[in-house]
Amino acid sequence: MRFSPNPWLVAALAFVVLGFSRGLHSSFGVFNVALLDSFNWSRGATAGIFSVVLTIDAMLSPVAGYLLDRYGAKKIVLSGCLTLSLGLFLSSQVSELWHLYICFGLITAFGFTFVGMVPHVFLISEWFSSNRASAIGVVYAGSGVGIMILAPLSAWLIATQGWARALEIYSAVVLISLLPLVWIFYQHGPFGEKLRHRGQKRNEQNQWTAKLALKSLQFWLLFFARVCAAAGTTVIVTHQVAHVVEVGYSQFLAASIFGFAGVTSSFGRVVFGFIADRLSRQAAYTLNIAMTLIGVGALMILHDPSQSWLLYIYVIFFGIGFGSRAVIFSALTADIFSGKGFGSILGYSTVAVGVGGALGSWLGGVYYDWTGSYLVSFGLSALVLCLSDICIWLAAVPSVANYDKRLWGESPTAR
Repeated sequence: MRFSPNPWLVAALAFVVLGFSRGLHSSFGVFNVALLDSFNWSRGATAGIFSVVLTIDAMLSPVAGYLLDRYGAKKIVLSGCLTLSLGLFLSSQVSELWHLYICFGLITAFGFTFVGMVPHVFLISEWFSSNRASAIGVVYAGSGVGIMILAPLSAWLIATQGWARALEIYSAVVLISLLPLVWIFYQHGPFGEKLRHRGQKRNEQNQWTAKLALKSLQFWLLFFARVCAAAGTTVIVTHQVAHVVEVGYSQFLAASIFGFAGVTSSFGRVVFGFIADRLSRQAAYTLNIAMTLIGVGALMILHDPSQSWLLYIYVIFFGIGFGSRAVIFSALTADIFSGKGFGSILGYSTVAVGVGGALGSWLGGVYYDWTGSYLVSFGLSALVLCLSDICIWLAAVPSVANYDKRLWGESPTAR
């Protein structure tokens, strides 16, 4: 008889696994400083390693989705754990910059993707139906908690053990702790099986596949909404410290205050997962954007160090909004595109985050160079966030769904 864990136990363990993966992923900046001190490499070349990681993650997301449809979350995350552990260990042995580009920029990046957001949304969607957004929110909260824990822990390990030993320790943790959890508890969930069987009984052809989704108006509205959300968010995240330092705060104080956003983002992921299950996904998203805009507005009118209260309003409201949008996007994607092609569709939709993030970070700096102020950049951030909300509502218009129904009338080869 196959072991079947409690769904919330699966969500709790996914919280731990994803939290470790994303926390380590976001701690590269801590290792970056140590690598610069050890090897005296250029800052641009060293930071470029993380750009490679982000690029690989975006490129591999559709691949991960395709493999999830074929093999399920357990095998994909297991392979991710093995690759991540190997990449971390090899990275601890490097002596040349190009070694690190291969070991961390490529091998470890594969691991991060296969132990990342896409496999865990797929997993949770198989285990939950009525409380799906709440469960996704709990799992996503692990990212914020992981960042809060692993960033200072990495700094302590590097200070006491050295950066190479720190990477070796993390490699061992993945292999000894995370891999057994995945092996035992990452089983196929009941709702994944029911969705596939239900589709087969109703109509073998009437299931979403990646080819069908890429022709769907709903998919592209959600994709564009996610591009806008990522762009609007990344403008702020990339340039927030520089803006606050320009206002007159110390860099250390600015970075410390924004570290608190990790707490508020984790809180937001759980709360908005609950809200999205109780209200409509669209209403939850509008509330999310409204809270984010309050934060952006507070940051825009901050112009003097005596206005600390504005800084705290920003951290609370922007942090809650920033952390929870991905929860609503994932739940919406699962609601519309569940079926035998869900993993592939989820992977393609995640590419939007990379596209929007790259555009937002770059354009935020370009507009500052043109105007000498972040006011225009942050104003455009607010504008594209509003545009994202409009696209979410458009995707819910019945005529849009009816328009996509024409896809079921196409030949099977088109699917």
